[in-house]
Amino acid sequence: MVTNAREVSVDVLGKVLHQGAYSNIALDHAFSSADLKEEDTGLVTEIIYGTLKYLLAIDKIIEKNSSIALKKIEEDVLNILRISIYQMKYLDRIPPYAVLNEAVNLTKKKSRGASGFVNGVLRGYLRTQDEKMEFGSNMEKDSFNFSFPVWMIELFKEQYGKAYKKILAGLNERPVITYRVNTLKMTREEALERLLELGYDARETAISPYGIEVKGGKSVVSNPLFQQGVLTVQDESSMLVAPLLVEENRNYMDLCSAPGGKTTHIAELSGDEAEVHAFDIYESKVKLIEENKERLGLKSIQVEINDGLNYLSSYSESANVLLDAPCSGLGIIRKKPEIKYTKNLKELNELVKIQRALLETAAGYVPSGGILLYSTCTLNKMENEENIRWFLENHPEFTPVPVELGEQDHFQYTEEGFLTILPGKTMDGFFISRVRKK
Repeated sequence: MVTNAREVSVDVLGKVLHQGAYSNIALDHAFSSADLKEEDTGLVTEIIYGTLKYLLAIDKIIEKNSSIALKKIEEDVLNILRISIYQMKYLDRIPPYAVLNEAVNLTKKKSRGASGFVNGVLRGYLRTQDEKMEFGSNMEKDSFNFSFPVWMIELFKEQYGKAYKKILAGLNERPVITYRVNTLKMTREEALERLLELGYDARETAISPYGIEVKGGKSVVSNPLFQQGVLTVQDESSMLVAPLLVEENRNYMDLCSAPGGKTTHIAELSGDEAEVHAFDIYESKVKLIEENKERLGLKSIQVEINDGLNYLSSYSESANVLLDAPCSGLGIIRKKPEIKYTKNLKELNELVKIQRALLETAAGYVPSGGILLYSTCTLNKMENEENIRWFLENHPEFTPVPVELGEQDHFQYTEEGFLTILPGKTMDGFFISRVRKK
């Protein structure tokens, strides 16, 4: 059984970078199987997210100090170098030579004969760390400083102009945990009071009236209010969606529901009395919706397996529809930093086609006077406002209903009233648009 924090970090990093695992899931699996102290769990989390966040810059530093090309270095050895450079450059609480010694000892366990190489690279970095890096262009410099691929920086710069650096910085922020309060069980004020009594560093979210922001590393699962169905983990951006959809005397459909955060919010806001239909494509995802529904004590949600592209004629013109579409996820990089390295422009263009097909399907479920709400957790305008403008051109029976959530530094509204939320400490990058059938 692996019990050393840095050894766990190397194993998790390998799964994420070389086996396509998601960072949060790989960490959960590692913690359930490794016998780690609580402080070591925190260190592994810090190392994994930090190394992934700054991977491009870290690899540049390794290239500068290595006599071997990156692609020729053994995976475990390379990942030992990566987590070590991260600790030396970006963490100030661990002495550099303690990191170096740990790295050399771990290399001896993982690879025969590579410990001298690791020692040489890390000592080389410590000798040259104050030297300026040379860049061929400002874009390369931004790529190193923010550790984003050049194509992604160019995309943000082209679409958002001068705000692109604000976006890059926001996507590198460390997120805080935000909970949504199930107001069928407790008011936000009561929930906040209980959290403070339990010793949590908590306060109300600034924009959503249903959210509580929590600082500190206490486990979500061990939180008694979470266990009792009072709290759901949800980003504040996502909390803004359901209130824009819920109206009197309506039924609801969430076409891409898992894990059910927005679905359960719809049920809570409609008093658990409206029909709420939740769909997703995979049985495992449908199970997550069921689990959330049960934990929150909600009865009104009916969960079914269905591909959102598959039109169900029995639900024709029957409900207000939420389409929280599958997307490139460029707005949630602060929580899943591996997105920087797993996405490409071709994939973004393919997603646009799927999103438009989903919008076509969703339109058929909306009755006269009903609402279709389209949201994503990406910042790519092709997946966001350009999709909705295309939809409105092809469906003149729908008209925009402006999203009006006040003025904030990180809010950008279009002339139609579509909202883009730029990322930061408490909110993911997000897009919300709302249209009504005439």
